[in-house]
Amino acid sequence: MSKDGFLYSTKKIDANKKITIVTSKWNAELVNELLQAGKAHLEKLGFTNIKIVSVPGAWELVHAAQRELADADGVIAYGVVIRGETTHYELISESTAQGLMQVSVNEKKPIGFGLIAAENISQAKERTSTSKLNKGKEIAQSLVEMLN
Repeated sequence: MSKDGFLYSTKKIDANKKITIVTSKWNAELVNELLQAGKAHLEKLGFTNIKIVSVPGAWELVHAAQRELADADGVIAYGVVIRGETTHYELISESTAQGLMQVSVNEKKPIGFGLIAAENISQAKERTSTSKLNKGKEIAQSLVEMLN
């Protein structure tokens, strides 16, 4: 187990796989932290065929993931939704989670689920900051293991 608490696989990695990272422009500063950590981790593992696609918000991650899986071996979807005063947060986070799972099952290809659903900005920053918990690397590693 690494110092960040994640158990990394010791299997040989096929870094020739094509990976697309789909990112939400909503909460872009936070999403970019996930993207940078995930992309850096993939590159450290030897992946060079990495495509980045941006979409307006978390809702659009599902459509983009399905479209990109036509040409990619796997997709990582990064987004951040933060609870507000209405139920919109719940609708978006639950629908996006269900949609990405369904696309992965239908396409028979893995999707790294990188949607951070946080109660407040402090929680979101804790999970995206490169100096703190940043889940981007962990999600990228999960996709790599599913590709193997």
